[in-house]
Amino acid sequence: MSEEISFRTKVVHASLGIDEATGALNTPLHLSSTFHQPDFDNYHAFDYARSGNPTRQAVEEAIAKLENGTHGFAFATGMAAISAALLTLSQGDHFIISGDVYGGTFRLTEQVLPRYGITHTFVDMGDLDAVAAAFQENTKLVYVETPSNPLMRVTDIAAVARLAKEHDCLTFVDNTFLTPVLQRPLDLGADLVVHSATKFLGGHSDILAGLVVTNNEELAKQIY
Repeated sequence: MSEEISFRTKVVHASLGIDEATGALNTPLHLSSTFHQPDFDNYHAFDYARSGNPTRQAVEEAIAKLENGTHGFAFATGMAAISAALLTLSQGDHFIISGDVYGGTFRLTEQVLPRYGITHTFVDMGDLDAVAAAFQENTKLVYVETPSNPLMRVTDIAAVARLAKEHDCLTFVDNTFLTPVLQRPLDLGADLVVHSATKFLGGHSDILAGLVVTNNEELAKQIY
């Protein structure tokens, strides 16, 4: 019970903040594409909206807190977030992926990444022997979607993450369906979490958004 209360408190604190300029309790929408700089040698924290925006930063800090990560990143769509995560791979790399992933992720894996020399193996993540057998010399990560969309198959994240670490590989988890309210993959050994925030995190069918969270400094640099 105390853990649930603690998480609910974290949600409140992640969602609200006092705007220093106005005292507003709701995060202002900053629509500027560029930001004034005090001088040539001392740049403000924000310069161009693509690289940073105060409103987006508030979202990124919130999801990082909720997922117990150190770095959060917001994207225009869930597929943008997933694409950014998988494009941390390079030519010649191989990855293992849940056999029943979301259609957009499937198409990215099957139709786009092979053009960049990135190969993959689809496996039933519920069969740990199959996961273990799928590792190759060039395998760099295991991509888990749990529960999967739309079949709702559940993966033991901690067990898969242990297998990945034994093979010196990273573990990425799509946490769209459970959200950090019910599942926090980083606590279970994952290295990176992705969300289509369009779905349950948004909750009202009125936004498109994607999120990435990690506590791995090198991954954070690549995603940024």
